Amino acid sequence: MNGGETTVGRVSQVNDKPTGEQSFVVTDKYCPTSASIEQRNQVKEVTVIYRGSSFELSSDAAKDWLLNDIPTGIQVANGGGAVAMPQLQSSAETLKNAMELYPNAQVFVYGHSLGSMNAQYAVSDLSDKDSSRIAGGFFYEGPNIYGILSPKQQATADALTKLNKLFNYVDSKDLVPIGYGSGKMSVGNVIRVNSQKVGLIDQHMWGGYEFNKDGSIKATKKGSLQLAKYRVTQQLSAIDMMRKSFMKSGGGLSRSEEIFLDASEAMAITQGMKQTINGEIAELKQMYTDGIKNAGDLWKTTRSNAESTGSHLSYGECIDALARGNATENSIVREPVREYEEKLAKATKISRNYDELLQKIGDSIKKQLETDEELANQIRSM
Repeated sequence: MNGGETTVGRVSQVNDKPTGEQSFVVTDKYCPTSASIEQRNQVKEVTVIYRGSSFELSSDAAKDWLLNDIPTGIQVANGGGAVAMPQLQSSAETLKNAMELYPNAQVFVYGHSLGSMNAQYAVSDLSDKDSSRIAGGFFYEGPNIYGILSPKQQATADALTKLNKLFNYVDSKDLVPIGYGSGKMSVGNVIRVNSQKVGLIDQHMWGGYEFNKDGSIKATKKGSLQLAKYRVTQQLSAIDMMRKSFMKSGGGLSRSEEIFLDASEAMAITQGMKQTINGEIAELKQMYTDGIKNAGDLWKTTRSNAESTGSHLSYGECIDALARGNATENSIVREPVREYEEKLAKATKISRNYDELLQKIGDSIKKQLETDEELANQIRSM
């Protein structure tokens, strides 16, 4: 990432199974399956990524579509099926094997399209012990497979969803993610994304997604709140682990460590608050923008109707007649627009205030690391 400046992990395992499943196991440090148990025990974070369907004419595409996509789609449309398709079952084994290989790691799971179904099934098929190690599951543009799960699998999915660990992203303009009707249960919290209408394939491949300035996905107000809660929980958990690591060195926390941890907690909570209100502010801005446009349209319609009704009157006489009924450009357009613009400015200022606060907290953290080399080295070694 960032031209090679940032590393989020290393691909330690690539799977290309007879079922058509293609998946990748990413670890925080390179640690292949051949590594010793001592090395594998050192891995603290694992991400399992499931690839979506192949589109080219190939045996792999045939396996994806004929043996998995179409049969599972029929199961979803009919509200369930007796047995999960082969690729879903092999994907569950992939996740279990990864968790067994790296027994001390927290685990994240990702999947898009067919990969979304694989990921949904894999996390739902875990034992209670293994499911407690799931730190997050993110599924994109895949059908809702909740109905094809067994009661035990549904219970596992429900538990992880209630813990706010699973998120199922759906673009309502995409034709693929079926089965997410009102009141339907799902594997994960359904995050309905804000999107633009694009071509059929691009719509499915995230092409219509809208993003915030920080790169996060724009979602509805409810979705933004759920994602904010997850992000804050993850960050506070990481800070707590950092606190425990600092304490291992013996004694209490140093003054620098206390300042750093307090500032980091403030940053996490403030970011969460900003993300929470992003949806609110976006809706308010849209409402005020629409209000300004509607005011202009209303005045044009009012004026046009007056001219049609009083076709024997001059333009000035029509305007005077409207004014006697208190229908003026000032009352219909200027006053409402002025009010909308004031409210729009306030909403923008609230967002800007959060940005300024986050900048100050970030500067405080940066300053602390610059003035305390020992602390900076501790952070880098984690």
